[in-house]
Amino acid sequence: MQPQFHPPFLFHLLAATVRILLVSGAVFILLRYYLKHTRREAPAIQDNHGRQEVPAVGENEGRKIILPLRLQAYERFVLFLERIHPSNLLLRLNSPDITALQLQSLLVKTIREEFEYNLSQQLYISPGSWEMIRNAKEETISMINQATAKVGNEADSGELVRVVFEMTVSKGNLPVDEALREIKKEVQQFF
Repeated sequence: MQPQFHPPFLFHLLAATVRILLVSGAVFILLRYYLKHTRREAPAIQDNHGRQEVPAVGENEGRKIILPLRLQAYERFVLFLERIHPSNLLLRLNSPDITALQLQSLLVKTIREEFEYNLSQQLYISPGSWEMIRNAKEETISMINQATAKVGNEADSGELVRVVFEMTVSKGNLPVDEALREIKKEVQQFF
């Protein structure tokens, strides 16, 4: 016995096939239109043998593209260094109703989050500047940890602030300041 096909089944099968073809065609047309209008093709150049070559981006064109990215990276690292400078950090985050240990935790967490936020920008700066920025971050965290060890975990946050300020004054030239100077010196080379 052969299965019988009912006319409504064939009609539904035909309607579904037509819908699939229409949707597929529309997607194809839209995709083709999108790719045609979003792709910029470089002008082709023929070499000595009649083959077409696509020219590479010129050095000047590459600099025009990279320079704004590099400057933005330097700006972000200047902002990062200013934000993690102990005096700015303490003024921004200190609260009199928390302990030294709580303030230490908040300070270290803030420094690390700021650093991670700017991590990808290292692609656009020199290795020397990057090393100085990393060193500034680590030294600032180390100073905060040393100050917390001096005052004890249960001291109030005001005591920790006082000790960090004393350490900042006694060190004089902080790694944060050195990194800022180096970044400014490098940016001056662009102009």
